[in-house]
Amino acid sequence: MKINVKDLSYMALYVALSVVLEYVSKFIPILQMPSGGSITLGLLPVFMASYHLGWKKGFGVGLMWWLVSSLMGLNEWYLNPIQYSLDYIIPAAICGLASLFPKIGKVSNLYVGMIITMFARFAGQVVSGVYYWPANEVAGSSGAWIYSLGYNFGYNFVTLIIAAILVPLLVHRLNATERFKFVGVK
Repeated sequence: MKINVKDLSYMALYVALSVVLEYVSKFIPILQMPSGGSITLGLLPVFMASYHLGWKKGFGVGLMWWLVSSLMGLNEWYLNPIQYSLDYIIPAAICGLASLFPKIGKVSNLYVGMIITMFARFAGQVVSGVYYWPANEVAGSSGAWIYSLGYNFGYNFVTLIIAAILVPLLVHRLNATERFKFVGVK
């Protein structure tokens, strides 16, 4: 993977936007869940980076977003490295892979990539909820699965809906300026 100064600048911009959106969203109570998790506006620039710069650099933006957010104390729920990876590291990085997926029929890869990566993010967070955050249930029990599925579905679904509306609008608007070339849009 070749990274030139222009791409590095864009990557830094996307990481900064992600961190700012994540930080600002902490002050909007309606976006927060009571026991962790939130409607994650910081994912929007990660998706944009993936479609603008390609999946490898999008993956890097996702990892850097996680790292900077962690250093700023925005990822506050920590039990052990596996739980932390399932809740934060893997979901942040995997969303940067959105442009990796091809379009299906007439459905643009903008939607396909976001749906697949958000599902992978959701799956990791559900597994974390089942084994590390079971509310009044035994870890791994059917009650823990039901609770974790329901708890994590709400905010991940809303995040996906917001991304599915805003990211294509931004991509098409920026593509019209001819200053941006979105290499990941198929």
